[in-house]
Amino acid sequence: MARQNYMKKSDDSADKRDSTELEFPDWSGMDDCSARVSPETAFRLCEDYRAWFPEWTERWVSQRPVKCLVEFVL
Repeated sequence: MARQNYMKKSDDSADKRDSTELEFPDWSGMDDCSARVSPETAFRLCEDYRAWFPEWTERWVSQRPVKCLVEFVL
C-alpha cells in the first residue's frame, strides 16, 4: 500500500493580523483553587495512604537513596 502525503504545498503567505487583536480562551469554567483541600486534610490523606497501601510504602522506603551523613559546617 502506497503512503499518501496529506500535506499541501502552498506559496501563499500566512494571514497578517494586527498584533493588538488577541483572542483569549474562555476561562469561565476554570477549576477554582478555593475548592482544594486544606493543608491539614492533605497531611491526613498522606498518612491514610500509608495505612491503606503498606506494600507501596515498604517499596518506596526500600528504594530511597541513603541519606548523606556529612556534617554541615559554616
